[in-house]
Amino acid sequence: MSRTPYGFDAARFRAARTAAGAQGPLTAEEEETWELCQRSFAQYKDAWFVAAGALDISLRGRLWRRDYDTAEAFIRDGADMSTSNAYRQIAGARIAALLAEPPRLELESNDLSRMRDSDNVRAYVIRQRAAESLAPIREDYGDDAAAEAYRTVAEATGRDKVSQKTITGIVKEFPRKSVEELDAEQRRERIRELAVQQAAAEAAAKAQPAGPVAAFAAYVATAEAFGGKTDGLAAAYAAAAEADPVEAKRLAVRLRDHLTVVVDNLPDV
Repeated sequence: MSRTPYGFDAARFRAARTAAGAQGPLTAEEEETWELCQRSFAQYKDAWFVAAGALDISLRGRLWRRDYDTAEAFIRDGADMSTSNAYRQIAGARIAALLAEPPRLELESNDLSRMRDSDNVRAYVIRQRAAESLAPIREDYGDDAAAEAYRTVAEATGRDKVSQKTITGIVKEFPRKSVEELDAEQRRERIRELAVQQAAAEAAAKAQPAGPVAAFAAYVATAEAFGGKTDGLAAAYAAAAEADPVEAKRLAVRLRDHLTVVVDNLPDV
């Protein structure tokens, strides 16, 4: 049986059965799964995604119906959290499960001849908030892409665990799919670049003196980071204008307005 480092049945987690109309007493299989989920909740402090995975299974299969009247009551009283927090954790837990137990084979591209054994893909333990911060990538490209994004950041920065702050900084600069759609290799390369820049910015911030100088230095670092990404600005606008001139112009006006604000706020030196 395939299990995560915490002993949770990862295959059962990934194949959580949805039973929206389940009624009546639990079957023997459901009883076993429900008991497993309840034990998993107790592990929340040390392995948050195990509890979130159990929560996902319990909600999909309506296993809570033995002890609670509604799913909301189960989430509130059994899992001791709000409904919104529960679903955020469930989404993040799918990423955490993939990181804890990489797939047996992983496609590197659409070329079937380019496959790598997951023995070369190390497992990672991701913090809950960091997993939740990957939501934009997960929403645009799926759970696997979000997990791969975290691996890429960890490898690029040399960190065993990547903080929420680092992930948030990277995701903030990563384009949404509606703005620029990237294939798997392009995503890895873009995230790798952003990870290096984010790590450098964090290191520079630590090296800066505290107080008002540090506050001003943060503005300078932001401008430097933006300036380093504008080499292809004209070409990007030309390509966008050819595809959709109205939308390209709208975005260009937004950019101009933001830059106008920047110029207006520049110090008189």
